[in-house]
Parts: sequence; C-alpha cells; structure tokens
Amino acid sequence: MVDAPGPVSTGRREVLLCLIAVAVLSGGRTVTAEDAAASLEAGQDRQTPPILQVAGQSDDHGDAAPQIRVDVIDQGTSSRRTRGRAIDALPMHYLTATHRQAASEILSSLSLYRRLPTIRCDVDPRVYGFFTTHPDVAVSIWRAMGISKLQMFQTGPNEYESDLGDGTFGVITVLHRSRNSCLILCEGQFNSPLLTKPIQSRALMHLQTSAGQDRSGQHYVTQQADLFVSFPSQTVDTIARIVSPVSNRMADKNFEEVSLFVRMMDVAMHRQPGWVEQISQKLDGILPGSREKLLEVTSQVYVDARRQALQEAGMPVSADQIVPPVQISAEPSAGAM
Repeated sequence: MVDAPGPVSTGRREVLLCLIAVAVLSGGRTVTAEDAAASLEAGQDRQTPPILQVAGQSDDHGDAAPQIRVDVIDQGTSSRRTRGRAIDALPMHYLTATHRQAASEILSSLSLYRRLPTIRCDVDPRVYGFFTTHPDVAVSIWRAMGISKLQMFQTGPNEYESDLGDGTFGVITVLHRSRNSCLILCEGQFNSPLLTKPIQSRALMHLQTSAGQDRSGQHYVTQQADLFVSFPSQTVDTIARIVSPVSNRMADKNFEEVSLFVRMMDVAMHRQPGWVEQISQKLDGILPGSREKLLEVTSQVYVDARRQALQEAGMPVSADQIVPPVQISAEPSAGAM
C-alpha cells in the first residue's frame, strides 16, 4: 500500500502513462505524494474564502477525511519469465507496418525491461476519464502547484510532446488502443551538465487497465504496465544495466505517484471544489476549453457526492441542500442594489 501523508473513459486510459514515460526516459520525477498532500492541505488552511463555494455547505462534512493512497496489488519485477509473457501479450498484429517495425527494433535491441507495479486506485470514472484524456491539464496542475517545470503539448490525435526546458524532451505516440489495452511508443533525449552528450532512448509501454466497483459502491481502476527500453549507445546500454536497480525503483515510484495524483484530484473534486478552481485559474499551456471541462467535472462529482451523503444520512434531498459550485465575484460594484 502506498500512502500520502496527509492525493474512465474507455479507450483513452493510456494517456496517463505518457506522464510516466516522460519521467522514465528523462530521468526526472513526477509529483510526489508529499507534494500533492501539502498543496491540498495548504488550500484547506488558507484564510481567504475559496473561489468556489457551495451555498449552505462548509468544506468540513463532519465525516473522516478519505485517505490519499493507492494499493499496490503486485510489486514491480524484471524477471525473464515475466518479460517473455509481456512480449507475447503485445498487440503487434494490430499495428501498421511502420509502427510494427519501430516496436520490433526496440525489442530486438532491448536494454531494460520492467513490469511496473500493479496498482488499484479508488477514483470516480469521470475524474479518471478527464485526466486520461487531458494529460496536459495534469502537467499544468503540477506547474501551478510549483512542483514541476515539465511542459506537455498534444500535437496530434495520437501524439504528444514534452519538454523540461533543459534540453530534455520526449515524443510520445499512441500506436494502438482498445478498451482495456494500449501500446505507446516513447522517444526521448536526456540532457545533463554531467554528460558531454545527450542520452537518446526509445521505449515501448504497454498499459492494461480494468475498472470496477466494490460492494460499497466505490469505483476503482486497476493498472498494469510493461516497459521496454532501448538505448542506441552501447556505452549507455552497459551503464543502464548496471544502474537498473536504481532506475527500476524510480520507474515504480513514478507509476505509484502518478496514481496518487489522480487519487488526490478525486478527493479534491469530492470534497474541495474551491481548491480545484483556485488551481484552475493558474493553469497555462492547456488546450482551449480544458479549464471549463475540469470545473464541469468537478461540479458533477461534488454534487453527486453530496446527494449520496444526504441519502445515506436519511436526510431529504433538495435543490437547497445540493447546489453546484458557484463562483464568488470579487467586490460588488458601487452601483449594485
């Protein structure tokens, strides 16, 4: 189990893994559990009223705050047996000839393999669906929280570009997607002042997901991913194999922390819509309309959560008790009645 001290649309779930791909190929970090929880707690402690406020409702619902955590069902592994099964499970027969060749080149010159931890994350399908189809918003939230300088842009229906601003960048292409499976091609360059030349890398990432609902009605998503990495340089390949125990732990941790971020946003949308809108006002580098979609999902999730809470408490459900988040204007004009 991974704890924070303190954060589905079918066919598009693969995009979340793009965020992990950037970190893995660049050697960078994603948002940590501590970062997420600290930002959310800062929003709670702020003295000024939230931009979003629900009439007649306080931020404290009187029940225990949900834990920001995800469950690790299976630990990551690099075993030869798992690698063989993972290669056999790749949907190669669905790829175009060009994409099949690119994937085969990586597999034939494989430097590193890792099956990332299998993770279960409690999350509303609408929250999960939003961030899988809007990874640029997730990255922009990280920047708004002041914990990452990563930029991500969608450049085509199945293509994304990422840039850390220091010569480290990545290009991500979705090769195939189905209801519960997808295959991603990642090509990146890592730049470091400690290195005379940038490090080139290519990777395949196969993500498999399933969604469910437990007896209490809690929605969840279970994710499993296989990572295949190739370094064109023989020198880099050798070094990568030597330091693989470290890089494997980093990849595992990034996968867990991206899942924690999604869980954090699920908690925020259910309980603190004001914090979500405060963050939304700071977003940049996102597609037109994405901010509005984020707030729309937040409103829907919050209202449904309040309705369910009232019903479970045996209280009458009325429009006065369930009000979607509304924006508070600044100061009323002098001429207002």
